[in-house]
Amino acid sequence: MAEKSAIDTELLQQYLDTLGVEGIKSTLTTFDGIIQSYAKLLHQAAKDRNEDELRKQAHKVKGACSSIGLTALAKMMEKIEKEDWEWPVAERVLIEWADAVIPHRQQIEAWLAKHH
Repeated sequence: MAEKSAIDTELLQQYLDTLGVEGIKSTLTTFDGIIQSYAKLLHQAAKDRNEDELRKQAHKVKGACSSIGLTALAKMMEKIEKEDWEWPVAERVLIEWADAVIPHRQQIEAWLAKHH
């Protein structure tokens, strides 16, 4: 059940209907490039213990994840962006997020393979 909620299949279906498979793949390629640089900025802000910068970067990452249907990853970043937290909690969320990016991204690939 949790697998289903990690990605926004309604959004992906809308993209498929409007962009087609190649359009989605192009969008995912762009995301893959951007998310790596965003992740580095997140890591640096956490390493520097710069809360304002971490919240700012979390906002950007949340938007990038939301834009391609990675809702569970976006929700993790929303916690970092908006909630009150202590550094150990923020660091744990960042680790969980980093560990989840590839499996969640693969769920989009699997969904796309079934629906085109």
